[in-house]
Amino acid sequence: MSADTTVRAYLVQELNLPDEWTVIAEQRFPETVSRTTVIVQHTRIEPLPEAPLGHLRHTLTLSVIDPHTDIAAAEDALDEALVEVIQALDTHASISWTEAEKVVHADRYVAWNITVTVITNKTEEV
Repeated sequence: MSADTTVRAYLVQELNLPDEWTVIAEQRFPETVSRTTVIVQHTRIEPLPEAPLGHLRHTLTLSVIDPHTDIAAAEDALDEALVEVIQALDTHASISWTEAEKVVHADRYVAWNITVTVITNKTEEV
């Protein structure tokens, strides 16, 4: 990861999500969702004690939201989207995920919140 790239931007770039999805790389939730949406929230930074000085562990939450307000339709579409995101996460050595929790956003959109960790080093590219 270059010095001028945020961890959120790096994660979005590396996941290479479908073009027809909306990606919001900031902690902002839209009022309405018209297509599968992924929101990237950078929630924590901490030193990586098992690594040399300068290595950091970033914790992010990826919210994968389906636009359907019909729960049955949302569940099916969301399961497919979740698998796609997890498969993309699993291809990277410096990106990992620990859990996915089902939630409801804005009291109407079913979603999965995926906890993701990205390891960075201030002197080298990821």
